Amino acid sequence: MNKQPTREKLLDITFDEVYIHGYSATSVDTILKKAGIPKGSMYHYFKGKKALVLTMVEERLFPKMDLFFNFEKEEEVSVTDALRKTFAAMSRNRPLVTYGCPLYRLMVELSPVDSEFDAMLSAKVTQMQKKAAALLLSGIESGEFSDTLDPEAFAAYLLNSTWGVLSLSPTLSSPRKFIQHSKFILETLKQY
Repeated sequence: MNKQPTREKLLDITFDEVYIHGYSATSVDTILKKAGIPKGSMYHYFKGKKALVLTMVEERLFPKMDLFFNFEKEEEVSVTDALRKTFAAMSRNRPLVTYGCPLYRLMVELSPVDSEFDAMLSAKVTQMQKKAAALLLSGIESGEFSDTLDPEAFAAYLLNSTWGVLSLSPTLSSPRKFIQHSKFILETLKQY
């Protein structure tokens, strides 16, 4: 049996706990209990809760964001089809649709109160918006969209509106509602 290394186990459990309960409601004791390790083992890898969560953001959350918000397209695929594929994959991700975007949730909770988290999370949002804008620009360059489309503004709209629909409470959120939202974005994009 291949045991998961302690550091990796801590990061995975921290991601789950912070994602579901938020930073403030997540305790180191809960993480350690779920990991089945003594407190001293955590401090071998991380100075404390904040260092653990910052590392989790970098090593777990950001890669997940790149998967959730995949703004890459294959060579012969239209931008619209690439976005449709991304939205379809997002709608099948039950935790994402149920609990919302983990990046957005952390930003809401921590950006107003911690400048280090704010800088880190805001930089990722900027990166994501630039990737979405580059994808939309490629659609303009290929003739899929007219040059009246402002790629930066539409990229911000795409991310912000998606976060809005994903931030609904679990009782108001569903894959069906998310698919309706994504169809609306794609219909809006057709205007260009």
